Amino acid sequence: MGKLRALVVGAGAVGQVYGHYLARGGADVTMFVRDKYRAEATAGYDLYHLRTRGVRAERFAGFAVATTMAEVAAAAPALVVVTVDATALDGPWLRELVAATGDATVLALQPGLDAQATYLAAGCAPDRLVAGLITLISYHAPLPGETRFPRPGMAYYLPPLTKAPHAGPRAEVVVAALTAGGFPAKVAKEVTASAALASAVMMPYLVGLELGGWRVRGAIAAGTLALGARGAREALTIAADGRPVPRRLAILTRPRVLRVALALARPALPLPLEPYLEAHFTKVGRQTAAFMTALIIRGKARGLPIDALVELEGQLRAARATGGAR
Repeated sequence: MGKLRALVVGAGAVGQVYGHYLARGGADVTMFVRDKYRAEATAGYDLYHLRTRGVRAERFAGFAVATTMAEVAAAAPALVVVTVDATALDGPWLRELVAATGDATVLALQPGLDAQATYLAAGCAPDRLVAGLITLISYHAPLPGETRFPRPGMAYYLPPLTKAPHAGPRAEVVVAALTAGGFPAKVAKEVTASAALASAVMMPYLVGLELGGWRVRGAIAAGTLALGARGAREALTIAADGRPVPRRLAILTRPRVLRVALALARPALPLPLEPYLEAHFTKVGRQTAAFMTALIIRGKARGLPIDALVELEGQLRAARATGGAR
């Protein structure tokens, strides 16, 4: 059997890491990027693996680069990994991608209540689709104040004892390709509902944090952390869709529990937590706003409480309009 041909859509914080590990596992990788990024991709990427005992510099290069659907079709991938954020799935390009890649397995990594439906609507056959949950932390380094990197690159952290779950008819294929390169991954019974629940808790808190200047103390002082907690409770009920809410998630809707969890996480993580959250979630701010809107629409349609979510969304829209939040 020849090498697995893998196409990675997007070369951002997630795409570079997934492409790197697929290549390490022996896959023949093609990075699909916009034409303006072709030269950068062709030159390769510097990555920094953050570990508790230090930083390991790595190099991801030697892969093919595609910028058109014709080049995608010519690459004839057996695996397509879509790493762009959920709002980037809009437009005709996704349908074109699905058509250009034949019967290739499609790994969807977007959070959201309707992410899978977007792929199906674009013509992706259900038996091609695998849902994955992103468990890594990655960002464009350095963050403000960081001096540990010799040059700019992509820093990433793989939380210990954590394997990224994947579910779908071809999940085994995806997991085998990732683990061959050393990426921690596993086959799970389901991912979509779990990812939606986790995102439902996280998104209102992120809005509250953004409204507090991306600092926990600022969000506490502004009252937006408490508002985020109320929004998280509403969002969790909406996303659960009548199913029991996992206790491990429900407990995180208590502000005091979240503050303790963050206090414990800071010294354990090999990166500055709040600056990372600001940098990453500012970049994908449209995705956060879209998720909040989807929660409100779904909650309203079902007659569920949405007062805190509406308040958060309104404050966020006003703050972004005046430059007070991003």
